[in-house]
Amino acid sequence: MGKDLEPAAYVVGEDEGGTHQPRKLQIGVSFKDLRCFGSTSTTQYQESFLHVIPATLRFVAGIFKPRPKHHVEILRGFEGMILPGEMLLVLGRPGSGCSTLLKALGGEIQGLHLNDEDSVNYQGISYREFHSLFKGERVYLAEQDVHFPELTLGQTLNFAASTRTKKVDPNFALDVASRFKLTEAFHTPVGDALIRGISGGEKRRTSLAEAFVGGAQVQFWDNSTRGLDSLTAGNFVQLLRDTTNRHKSTVAMSLYQTSEDMYENFDSVVVLYEGRQIYFGPVELAADYFTKLGFVKPSRATTADFLTSLTNPAERIIQAGYETIVPQLPDEFSNVWKHSEEAAALRAKIDSFNALHPIRMARSVEDVEKATRHELLSLQTSTYPLTIVRQTLACLSRAIQRSKANATADISAIIANTILGVIIGSLFFKLPEDAENLQQRSVLLFFALMVNAFVPGSEVVVMWAQRPIVEKHDRYAFYHPFTERLASLISDLAAKVAISFSIHLPIYFMTNLRQSAAAFFVYWLFMFVNLNTMSVLFRMIGSVSRTREQTTVPVSVIVLLCIIYTGFIVPPDYMVPWLGWFWRINPLAYTYESLLINEMRDRSFPCSTMIPAGPSYTNISTSDKICTTVGSSIGELQIQGTTYLSDKYDFLPNHLWRNFGILIAMMVAFGIAHLLAAEYIPAQPSRGEVLLFRNKEAAQEMEARTRQSRTILATADGRDTQPAKKEDIAVAPPSRQPSILHWSRLNYEIKTGGNNRKILQDIHGWIKPGTLTALMGVTGAGKTSLLNVLADRATTGVVSGDVYVGSRHRNAGFRRKVGYVQQEDIHLATTTVREALQFCALLKQPDHISKEDKLASVESTLDMMDMKWYADAIVGVPGEGLNVEQRKRLTIAVELVAKPELLLFLDEPTSGLDSQTAWSICTLLRKLVDNGQTILCTIHQPSSQLFRMFDRLLLLDKGGTTLYFGDIGNDASTLIKYFEDNGASKCQPKENPAEWMLKVTGNAPSTSTDTDPQENTKPHNWTDMWNASPQKQDVVNYLAHIRSEAVETDVSLPNKDGEREYAVPLARQLAAVTKRILQDQWRDPVYLHSKFALSILLALFNGISFYNNRLDIQGVINLIFSIFLVTQLFSCVDQLVIPYFINSRAIFEARERDSRAYSWAVFMASNILVELVWQTIIAVPVFAAWYYPTGLQRYGDASMSTSQRGAVTFLLIWLFTLWSSTISQFFAASIQHTEVAMQIATLFYWLSLVFCGVLTPPDRLAQFWIFMYRVSPLTYLIEGLATAGLAGTDVTCSPVEVLHIPFPQDSGALSCGQYLNPFITSGGGHVLNPADNADCQYCPLADANSILASFGMDQRHAWRNVGLMAVYVVFNVFATIGIYWLARVPKRKN
Repeated sequence: MGKDLEPAAYVVGEDEGGTHQPRKLQIGVSFKDLRCFGSTSTTQYQESFLHVIPATLRFVAGIFKPRPKHHVEILRGFEGMILPGEMLLVLGRPGSGCSTLLKALGGEIQGLHLNDEDSVNYQGISYREFHSLFKGERVYLAEQDVHFPELTLGQTLNFAASTRTKKVDPNFALDVASRFKLTEAFHTPVGDALIRGISGGEKRRTSLAEAFVGGAQVQFWDNSTRGLDSLTAGNFVQLLRDTTNRHKSTVAMSLYQTSEDMYENFDSVVVLYEGRQIYFGPVELAADYFTKLGFVKPSRATTADFLTSLTNPAERIIQAGYETIVPQLPDEFSNVWKHSEEAAALRAKIDSFNALHPIRMARSVEDVEKATRHELLSLQTSTYPLTIVRQTLACLSRAIQRSKANATADISAIIANTILGVIIGSLFFKLPEDAENLQQRSVLLFFALMVNAFVPGSEVVVMWAQRPIVEKHDRYAFYHPFTERLASLISDLAAKVAISFSIHLPIYFMTNLRQSAAAFFVYWLFMFVNLNTMSVLFRMIGSVSRTREQTTVPVSVIVLLCIIYTGFIVPPDYMVPWLGWFWRINPLAYTYESLLINEMRDRSFPCSTMIPAGPSYTNISTSDKICTTVGSSIGELQIQGTTYLSDKYDFLPNHLWRNFGILIAMMVAFGIAHLLAAEYIPAQPSRGEVLLFRNKEAAQEMEARTRQSRTILATADGRDTQPAKKEDIAVAPPSRQPSILHWSRLNYEIKTGGNNRKILQDIHGWIKPGTLTALMGVTGAGKTSLLNVLADRATTGVVSGDVYVGSRHRNAGFRRKVGYVQQEDIHLATTTVREALQFCALLKQPDHISKEDKLASVESTLDMMDMKWYADAIVGVPGEGLNVEQRKRLTIAVELVAKPELLLFLDEPTSGLDSQTAWSICTLLRKLVDNGQTILCTIHQPSSQLFRMFDRLLLLDKGGTTLYFGDIGNDASTLIKYFEDNGASKCQPKENPAEWMLKVTGNAPSTSTDTDPQENTKPHNWTDMWNASPQKQDVVNYLAHIRSEAVETDVSLPNKDGEREYAVPLARQLAAVTKRILQDQWRDPVYLHSKFALSILLALFNGISFYNNRLDIQGVINLIFSIFLVTQLFSCVDQLVIPYFINSRAIFEARERDSRAYSWAVFMASNILVELVWQTIIAVPVFAAWYYPTGLQRYGDASMSTSQRGAVTFLLIWLFTLWSSTISQFFAASIQHTEVAMQIATLFYWLSLVFCGVLTPPDRLAQFWIFMYRVSPLTYLIEGLATAGLAGTDVTCSPVEVLHIPFPQDSGALSCGQYLNPFITSGGGHVLNPADNADCQYCPLADANSILASFGMDQRHAWRNVGLMAVYVVFNVFATIGIYWLARVPKRKN
């Protein structure tokens, strides 16, 4: 598409060729004496499990005496100016303050504060006014790629465009995509871990395109091209240059590895050195400024690399005679700049700009027009161009697109809920319409409501997954966050309707609930409103919380309280005063009352059992008998539903529609709170790449080392520095001369979409000891695939050809003897740098090396990698902890400390790093090679300086064919000669040979539309050229020569150590890995605190809700349901254990398994063992928090003493916690994705709960479901707890439960006791007034055994149930290990 694109023109649908080109607001930015501070706690060290104690004490002390925060000055006295139509390049090493400068100017200052907001002037608009009134006029884009994974790339860009105007050109998104080379992926989903989508590079370009579409006039791009190759990055910079010229935008951008072409596109450059400004001015004058100070610019170095190298004492070069004159320390550079003529000229320009545009408080667009003294242009990207309604409609349209793309999830939910509904319906199949089944109807409606209410429980997880995207779009001023949340609620209604019907149709009609259309629709209406009320309640909790972890505990506790205080488990009369109030604000309570009223009001239920009954009472008339059900009247054969509800639950018929109004009010209130929280409460930002240490001593040691290092560097001459000396000392040659790795006729193909796709085709080559070989090619050439094949790590597909080490094939010990530095920096977040290296050294170095020597090698590696000063820092996660450079160094160090005997593979070790870090890493690789190491390294378009460090090159074309394999030569002379001899255009002296090589072979994308076509086309088929060349024949001959020599230098050693798959025995692996997991969890307080807090709080709220429970019939049933609710502990165990296990598995399978650090069996055993330890500890407070408040410890009889009952109860609770963790790990081990594993585990739990015998006693179960009752572990848990707690306990009757039986005067009996004795002998119970002869008061039960028997529970089974629970736990352990072996180990080996 040859046209020049401009977002505004397309957004308003203007004709690009027309004369009425829309104009945009032009805003310059000036800043003077800009200082930026970060506020951190003075005790910001790595937290651990017990840190909660001192943290609590500090919090309490802080209430009375606030502790001052430690202010860190990040930017010190910056000054500069960017006029409309200008681009500023921000240069500096990682940690120098580049991101902070862009954030400060871009208004992204969460966690930061400026000394004076008036130090920044947006052409007369104040700082605060600009970032509120003109939010849409500025954009700040960092490196984060967050998008809705279900949407296609085109839908993502179209939505961005739709938020900027009412009318969108339908071709706009496609045109933008073509500019970013995204046309091929336009209809591909963006994707994530669950949804296969576009590549990482395409996702990065999508982020750039999305921000570009916003059309903001003031733009801040914070290293936004990281992860892109240099030509794609250059293409983007050129695009920014074009649009900046056209629209007079104001642009500031930080870049790593900036080519000269990219550098020349900028107007000005600012250079940062540890938070100080050391230059600001025109790009063409920057190099001259520093050369005048006495620094030397290397001949082949780009200007940007030269400027950045000045901030590194190890790299800057000083002219002879200037050693004592040039500045050395950051403050010295800053002082020289401040007193320079260039700085004085800059300050004069800033003063002139500020005088022309003095800051005024702008209150409206018209005010801004007057304040800035220039015409406010006809098209302005205002903060929110669309009205609230249009924003909501745009978000609703996107939500519908997401639902369509992810229809499988909704369909799966409908099917799963239909199955659950059918199961529940079959459980209560065709309930008889008699008085004896009124309790069963109450149970059915309670359980149906419970299932209904917690269907939206997963919406909190979904909302948190979307939250970063919504907050990003809010920063771009695409829409208000609350409009997206409102649209989400609306779009989910259709799925909720379908799910609601899928659950309740089978439940309602299979169970024979009230058979009338009106009753069904009232039932469904209340269930549906309750579903939505609980949905907004869960979303509200998620919105109010600032971290995902903060939602877990409140959601779990509220779920438990909602269940207990529904009115069924604990009727109102039995509620404890300190928690009874929750009944009044519980949506489930109002729903449950209305469901029972709808089912039972104005209905009569026949009574089949009238008492007294038996042979002795055949002459007693019905008028002298009474029904056994609550609510009965003397002589009445029918129970009135209304009376039953009033007597048992205090439910009144006139509350039916009152409750509906209350539910609607609750739904609206929760919804408003949710929307307000979404708008005004952002997620907690990350702490940034700030080093965290284990403790204060480690931090102080780091500061001392840093001061010492600066002193040493300041006294050096800039070329021979201390760090370099350390590397020289530490790099030692391998213990023995490694063999040549060589391969021939190597092919690799995989299956995609039913077709075979060739990744590698007929590859030949070798790697000699002491050589540094580069593996290059464009994206999709198969570079990483070749590394995986050579390293024996290809997990799928078919590999053919020969790979030899010396004269032999690779054996079982091969993977352990090679190092493989992956492109991703995968590390355990809670470990320190030193601990990560020690773990690797202890497990991967050969067993014959002593532990002391292994630990000594760790210190040597820390010295060699210049990592000693942060050796005790916590690794953290990306964005918090180690920065990108430090992570990459650690990734390399982990492989080096293992002392690979054969060779080292590195996959893109310089990707995403700044040029100085890339240089230092390549220098390190060169040192390793010079000391005898063998290295094969993929590298993506290196600078000419980096390219010169390599000895040989293997160049691959798209499709995995060879374009060249051979020596590079001095200054790439051999490589250049080969291509020029075969017809390539000449490589000019100033050209980078690596980029030239890709251009002449047709593998470089064009950076502009006017590139010389001669340079960018394939004059030859270079693959055929190589295959026919004498160089290829020389390669084949040399490979034959290597094989024919049959030199006995092989991977196999003459002893057992060479054949061993792992370096150390399994027992030592188990000890090391178990220790690391225990340490990891101990240092992850969120994980352990959540686990302890959730378990203990659920048990405690359960226990105190039944505190001193009355031992009448309802009270005993209450306690049985309290035991039933103990099983809720599973929900908090599985939602913590499953994600942790799957994250641990990802680290193990991505790095440690393939490197043969330790066995998969050790990984499984250690994870299971650690969870068993924690669950054992947790079981003690859980037992105490539930057992003693309920009062179960008070009961005991001759059949089982109090101590025995306590022992059985504790053992069952302990075994249940073990069962919960092991069954959770079973599902985690067998299923790939966390969400799916949690859903299936939850379904399994629900099924175990349904058939445990509490909801439907076994004698009422259909014969088909008896097997489920017997296999459910919860059957034996609940029976054991109930019999241990309640068996043999005397039971009284409450006034409602006492049956008043008339005393017939003609019965022949003298008293009530004598009259009812025959009935009590056969039916049980006791008479409360045996001596009276009128109104006999009969209690149907004498002890709890009758109630337990009605649930199919037997006291004799208590200890048996303990044994059965232990069997379940042992079975789970073996099943977990077995399923992992079946599901993952064989697949990976194939």
